[in-house]
Amino acid sequence: MINSSKSFDFIKIKLASAAQILRWSHRKLPNGCFVGEVKNPKAFHRRTFKDIPGGLFCQRIFGPIKDYECSCGKYMSNRYRNIVCKKCGVEIISSNARRYRMGYIKLRFPVFHFWYLKSKPNIIALLLEIEDLEPTVRIPKGEEIIKEYKSKNFSLPILSYSEILNLWDDRVKQIGVSSIIYSFSENQSYIYGLHWNLQQYRKSRRMGYNTYPLQDINFLYKKFNEDSLLNYKYKKDKGSIGLTGSSLIYKELKALNTNFEIFKTRCFILVCTKILKKEDPFFSEFKWSKKWEYQRIYKIRAQAIKRIRILENFSSTGSHPSWITLTVLPIMSPELRPVTLLEGGVMIFSDLNEIYRLIITRNSRVDELAQGGIPRLFLRNERRGIQEAIDILIDNQNSTKIYRNTHDRPLSSLSDILRSKKGRLRQNLLGKRVNFSGRSVIVVEPTLKLTQCGLPYDMALELFKPFIIAELNKEFINLGKKNLFEKRKFFAKKKRLFYLDSNLFREDKSKILPLLLKVLSTHPVYLNRAPTLHRLGIQSFEPVLVEGKAIKLHPSVCSAYNADFDGDQMGVHIPLTFRARLESYNTMLAPFNLLSPSTGESIVTPSQDMVLGCSYLTVNNIKNLNGSNHYFSDIEDALKAYSQNKIEIHSTIWIRYKKEKLVSSDILKVIKLKDNTYIERYKNMQIRRDQSGKVLVQYLKTTVGRAILNYTIYKSLKIL
Repeated sequence: MINSSKSFDFIKIKLASAAQILRWSHRKLPNGCFVGEVKNPKAFHRRTFKDIPGGLFCQRIFGPIKDYECSCGKYMSNRYRNIVCKKCGVEIISSNARRYRMGYIKLRFPVFHFWYLKSKPNIIALLLEIEDLEPTVRIPKGEEIIKEYKSKNFSLPILSYSEILNLWDDRVKQIGVSSIIYSFSENQSYIYGLHWNLQQYRKSRRMGYNTYPLQDINFLYKKFNEDSLLNYKYKKDKGSIGLTGSSLIYKELKALNTNFEIFKTRCFILVCTKILKKEDPFFSEFKWSKKWEYQRIYKIRAQAIKRIRILENFSSTGSHPSWITLTVLPIMSPELRPVTLLEGGVMIFSDLNEIYRLIITRNSRVDELAQGGIPRLFLRNERRGIQEAIDILIDNQNSTKIYRNTHDRPLSSLSDILRSKKGRLRQNLLGKRVNFSGRSVIVVEPTLKLTQCGLPYDMALELFKPFIIAELNKEFINLGKKNLFEKRKFFAKKKRLFYLDSNLFREDKSKILPLLLKVLSTHPVYLNRAPTLHRLGIQSFEPVLVEGKAIKLHPSVCSAYNADFDGDQMGVHIPLTFRARLESYNTMLAPFNLLSPSTGESIVTPSQDMVLGCSYLTVNNIKNLNGSNHYFSDIEDALKAYSQNKIEIHSTIWIRYKKEKLVSSDILKVIKLKDNTYIERYKNMQIRRDQSGKVLVQYLKTTVGRAILNYTIYKSLKIL
């Protein structure tokens, strides 16, 4: 376990060796006994509901179920701490040990980790250098190579088809990692042929021959003679196959020297680069007989680059390639795979318990079959069963055979527990709850300012509870400085100090609300919407108390958050320190984030219902509405009439215009009045003049909606 009192900067996740897994799970009790290995697939006794020794919930291995109480009940107190019960063998410690103590299963055969077995590119195939082998290519026999070698004109070497592929054996091209591990084929000779091919292929690699052909071509020209060429061809002996299946691949991975393989692969990449760029004098006169030959070498070099990256990762983390195989399987702590006891004695187990039970059953059955003298074919099938069971444990959704429960539902595996935003990493470890924070659904509120957000009363009261309690206690502290009479009078009213566990919702709202408004006036809040893909995913706002339980937001801010109002949620956080509040006011308010940091374009633009609302306000094709053709002295007078429902939003009205003269050439009619004044009527305006032509009054023809839009714009620009 990690010592919580010791500080650390980061946590690194890497492969664990079998020895490290044993250090986690194999332990020595104070009485000298060693525990940790789980051999019994059963968990609890059917009648007594007690844990079975050596099972998945054994108290000797994982610790007591109740604090400082053994299984048999002999010791039931903290006084017997760290004592091992002689009757049941349980160590008297806290039950918290069941949250971190692990067990293990000692596997009878090496088993490959499913993540590395099914990865793309295949890590095992790259490490063993059997990746991307083309089975359809014809490989020349040794006699054909000698004839080609003798007839070759070395003054002008040509990189031919056979030289690029370089003595690849047909059997090597049939090697498949999954075929060797799972052995699905019914043709036994084919399966054993794959094991033989891999052994011979890796044997030639350990003898110094390069997997890739290019260096061997040079070696062929310079140092090979006829005998060595004939001996280079793999020859199958009549001996036994030896190791088979995952044991064979585990042996080959264990024999890899990481540093030597890095050096060798790096040299090969340099040779490939020289051939492709013709930098070396030996390769400068090569001519490509076919276009695919150049592409083939380019592709082989790409595979070598992938291989060296994997090897360097193993070297930098201090890991070994053989650690991707499991010889010891760790078992999670019981508290992380719980069991529930229902009424009537029905026990509901976690899916992981069912899979662990399957692994233990298949693993122990191998010994029983081996002792009974069962044929090797059946043992190989049991080995495949263990591999499939561990594949189910690691990733049941992508395994070859999906394991289902009685309701035909796939069991949850370790990958299902870790993956997605509901998994252990993103929700429990990275997404922990934060103090002074809340979360709620967002709804639109266009009446808010761009710098404001609506905060529900209940959420604000809980978030700012410490600040409100501090304000409430100021009255008690200040009263203590006054005379004794007033202090006694204060206690007579049953006043008291408030603490963090106080329930403010029970207090009088008329006393709490002024204090809450006072606190909100100096405390901005952060609004965050996941996923936070750029810096505009977190912005600060001035909180405004609102009714209900939803956070209210200005619609123009949503584009920065990529949010809409179809059920999206946002998190609320409070900056506590003075520097944090100062930063939120100076740099993180919405008006300071009008431009996109990536494109420089405006990110606060009207959209959707805002554009539709503006368009609806300016519609003027509706006829015969209530209050049409009324005259108003100014815009405020028209808006007052609209608020009293005397006119409609699309009613045609005339509004007096005072600021400047209106000019139009499309005069429709001139009406002369009795006072020797006349009215000039245009399409969208009226002008009244005296005898000298001086403008007395002028009116514009518009609608109430256009007047509202014009009034809002002018007022925002502080022109009115």
